[in-house]
Amino acid sequence: MSVARGRLWCMNQIPVEQVLGRYFSASAAGRHPATVERYGRVLAHLRFFLEQEGDSTVSADVGALLALERQFEPEGAFERLLGAEQLVYALPRFLSPPWLLPDFHDRLAQISLVSRLVQWLCSRELVDSRWHRHAVMQTRAAAEKARRRATT
Repeated sequence: MSVARGRLWCMNQIPVEQVLGRYFSASAAGRHPATVERYGRVLAHLRFFLEQEGDSTVSADVGALLALERQFEPEGAFERLLGAEQLVYALPRFLSPPWLLPDFHDRLAQISLVSRLVQWLCSRELVDSRWHRHAVMQTRAAAEKARRRATT
């Protein structure tokens, strides 16, 4: 895939920033203010993760596209340019030990929110779970592994 083709392909998707905004808004609706704050910390951490590690979860062509975009606007390139399909490939790494939040309750929220996010992406057909089965299964496995580690 050329960078130009990758850009057109990515532009057909809803940008990650909109996906995350919708998902986290829906997840926080009607929740206790402390829970809403916790969800906000998870979202901020996910955004930081995507800026730091998002490139390593995409193809070389899409990585080159991100590098080009960062020359114009360094912050938020992954969220602005890419869609749910690229996000789902990044989520397993977000649940790896170096990226788990240090606070126990924040960490449990992170694991739970990411696990539900994958389901939400599939149920809204933003990610085709048949086509991206491997990434969906990896995220679910990473969530289960992180959950076991967090509770032992």
